[in-house]
Amino acid sequence: MSILATDKKQITIIYAEDSPMGQKILPYAKSSKKPVRSINITKEPIADSIWAEIAKMLNVRIGELFSNDYLTEHDLGDPNNFSSTDWLKIIKNNPSLLQYPIAINGKKAEIVNDRFDFYQFFDADGSNFNKNPEAIKNAKHEDTTGNEDFKTTIKNDEERS
Repeated sequence: MSILATDKKQITIIYAEDSPMGQKILPYAKSSKKPVRSINITKEPIADSIWAEIAKMLNVRIGELFSNDYLTEHDLGDPNNFSSTDWLKIIKNNPSLLQYPIAINGKKAEIVNDRFDFYQFFDADGSNFNKNPEAIKNAKHEDTTGNEDFKTTIKNDEERS
């Protein structure tokens, strides 16, 4: 039985608020037609058992969920010497280690290294994403429909912001 609530009809994004990639992926997730549950681990820590379940879903060790660059920059030790328990203690005190958000949909999970990973994860072909001007503006991607009226609407909305 799963501890982590997952649903095929919902996208769960787990991120740290100071992660640039986390901030970029949230608008893309919100532009999908599925409801989004976003978990900012800086404000809403995740239980150790859930981290273990996420690692199992991704078929990785717990340490592989987090950025070793952050450890090196902040002199937190050699990541090769950390056990799973060490990683869980470190992430509680340093949520910034999660530099790449984790997307979960049903039993499928992915570490999102860039927005294209997110699209591939959800088999996005364009038809399953919200194309209203507000969603496109929030996701900061350009309209590729070739519809000039649509581009004008986006431009006008951006000028008002």
